[in-house]
Amino acid sequence: SPSHRGRMSSSSSTNNNFNNNERTTTIEISPNVFMPRLAFGTYKLKGAQCTKAVKKALEIGYEHIDTASIYKNESDIGEALEEWMTTTKTTTKDDDDDDENKKKTKKKNFERKMPFLASKIAPAEMHSKLLVEQAVEKILLRLRIPAIDLIMLHWPGVSKVSPDSEIHKEKRKDAYRALEKCLKEGKIRAIGVSNYHVRHLEELLSYCEIKPSVNQIEAHPMWPQEDLIEFCESKGIAVVKYSPFGGGGAPLLDDAFVSTREEEKEGGGGGGDEEREQAADIADDQAWKPSQILLAWGLLRGGRKNRGNSKTLCGAVVVKASSEERILENYEALEKDFFNSKYLSRKLEVWDSVETRKKFAWDSDCVK
Repeated sequence: SPSHRGRMSSSSSTNNNFNNNERTTTIEISPNVFMPRLAFGTYKLKGAQCTKAVKKALEIGYEHIDTASIYKNESDIGEALEEWMTTTKTTTKDDDDDDENKKKTKKKNFERKMPFLASKIAPAEMHSKLLVEQAVEKILLRLRIPAIDLIMLHWPGVSKVSPDSEIHKEKRKDAYRALEKCLKEGKIRAIGVSNYHVRHLEELLSYCEIKPSVNQIEAHPMWPQEDLIEFCESKGIAVVKYSPFGGGGAPLLDDAFVSTREEEKEGGGGGGDEEREQAADIADDQAWKPSQILLAWGLLRGGRKNRGNSKTLCGAVVVKASSEERILENYEALEKDFFNSKYLSRKLEVWDSVETRKKFAWDSDCVK
């Protein structure tokens, strides 16, 4: 049951100050509902590829799986979860370990934990309260679970209706009321929204009985959304950021793109002896991959007041990958020292200096 899934963090605040010895990896988004800050995204993953990727993510250590009704992969994730929970995990030390270590680490069983699960109601499922309630039931069936940690409205509008229609206001209100009902019935532990702009949120806050726990939005250095995030933070709504590397093909990870940004920041000079000296100070085990720098940006950057922040985590990030190498690389970002790395600070300054604004996903600002 999801009621047993809450993971305690070192602090329950949505903005936690912590140092290298105290890592806050969850946010309390609702009373006793703790959401891990790094989510494994499943957009475009389907079938056996999805099942395999989710199982690998769970094995590596991810504790938050993000999906949506419209992704059409919840059954594949349900299969991965069932296999994960029914398979006993055992470990032994490698054969080349010394005998003393072998004695200390004999075969040991590890208790499986159900991850934090988040899904979303599609615009086509938002046309009535009944449709939303039925959609929730179907999500639970496909994931093979009795209740779920978080469900969001995926979009502030319904399908097959002109974006400028007043109908959207009525439909999203009814849809949210249905989520409130499902929460009260114990089918959902926390409810939220996705792709909501400030005016959508202001409208929702004017009538909701239960405040949205999260707003999942696109956010990265080329689309920082500082004003929207600052509004969410002021209302106690946790922000979950998707597309940390940009859109399809992860353009922000392109080496040429990153190099150009660095040259612009450094005046085209490359940094010379000072840069080489700083780089030399970075231990091999602190080497940062471009993906990990962007994930750090996502976890450290919030509203305008967080520009240049290096001491407080802000919200959560959804990151998608299908290969084992990428899944592991992204997860290892959590093991990095966010707060004492001069190398990271310099790279974040480069990303903060980007003035180009580009949104890669659909923009819901057109929805009335």
